[in-house]
Amino acid sequence: MDSLKFLLYTLGRVGLMIAVTAFAVLFGMALCPAIVTLLPEGSLRDTLIEPSLRSGLSFAVMLAFLIAVFAEDGKKHTAYEIWSSVNVTITLIAMVMVAFIPSIFRDSFEPHGKANAFYEVAYFPYLWLNEGAGMDFVVSVMLGLAAIALLLLGVYVVSFKRYAKAHPFVLSGIKRGGEEAEEGQEEHDEKEEESEDLN
Repeated sequence: MDSLKFLLYTLGRVGLMIAVTAFAVLFGMALCPAIVTLLPEGSLRDTLIEPSLRSGLSFAVMLAFLIAVFAEDGKKHTAYEIWSSVNVTITLIAMVMVAFIPSIFRDSFEPHGKANAFYEVAYFPYLWLNEGAGMDFVVSVMLGLAAIALLLLGVYVVSFKRYAKAHPFVLSGIKRGGEEAEEGQEEHDEKEEESEDLN
């Protein structure tokens, strides 16, 4: 993957992270309560209306979308022989940093100000860690994003391996390219040694 394609891929995935988070928030804060109101009154309805549970569902929805995308990325990158765990790791770090950095400044605002309301909405998918598990706000966001990044990297690598196993010619092509690079380096080293001996 050349530098321009890598930059576009990273920016695209950062944008996807923002869009998926927005959809997950909409699902947890608006769609879930609307669906719950259709259920008959009782303990199940009372349980499903809990913010912590709806936050957990938002997190699951967000994760499901991202897993599907990165599993497809693993297949495509393997098929076009542009697979690189390093590039994807850098992309995931960029996604995590863009999502995480704003959370650091939450305590800089007044507890009941408009900014705090923004944080409660924007980071709703992590509320189940913050309030449900009793974690600090910043820690809950950091752990949630770290879990997402590690899981997506694992999904990407597994997708690559499965596709390569189903299509051995792809893997052999990658290995062949690596072997050719090693042979070229060895030849280069040998020529340098010969020139040094002549001198």
